[in-house]
Amino acid sequence: MPPDLGSERIDRIASYVEEQFRGSSKKLTWDPVFTANYRWEHTLRVAQYGKTIAEEEGLNVEHAIVACLLHDIAYFFEFPDADWKNHGRMGAEIARPVLLEAGFTEAETSEICYAIAVHVDGEPDTPHPHTQLADLVSDSDNVDRFSAYRCVLWCQTEQDDFHAMAEMLRERIERLEQYATNNPLDTTTGQYMFAEKVDLQLTFFRSIVEDSDKTVLPEL
Repeated sequence: MPPDLGSERIDRIASYVEEQFRGSSKKLTWDPVFTANYRWEHTLRVAQYGKTIAEEEGLNVEHAIVACLLHDIAYFFEFPDADWKNHGRMGAEIARPVLLEAGFTEAETSEICYAIAVHVDGEPDTPHPHTQLADLVSDSDNVDRFSAYRCVLWCQTEQDDFHAMAEMLRERIERLEQYATNNPLDTTTGQYMFAEKVDLQLTFFRSIVEDSDKTVLPEL
């Protein structure tokens, strides 16, 4: 492969995803917190994490970036809310012709589409041997889902009721503590990054709960 072909194909896929994002932000109804802008920005960060993991784990960097750019492409198309767990499989169907048109081989396309399809629940749309690329996409997605920015978004869902926010975060803290004990990610690099994110969220959310506990009249 010529040295500039990988970058050219990445740019082509990125332009395609951004075009779908801009169109969906105008024509689809989005959650007031997890907006179209959030989904696009999340996609860019996941691609950054995917690049890092690929470099550290010795995987194909181009395939990692492209798979991460396309992992949530189904969100930019209209589908029933009840089917959100299917967005990986739906995304793989959407991505296949785009990848082939960009110049990826059938084998490369199948590997990338498999990684997209299974990143939500591990269930593919078509049979395919499990791959390290699939682990990378899932790990990259989860690293960003536990980011500092997600701390802000979690709080926004209950921003009008501080005590309700604290109660919601108490439940979140319990789950985070489980993740801190049993890291669910697959790649070594992903596990390290995920642990850092979980520690950050735990520190922040515990502080909010402490603030809530202190938001009462002092007793003598």
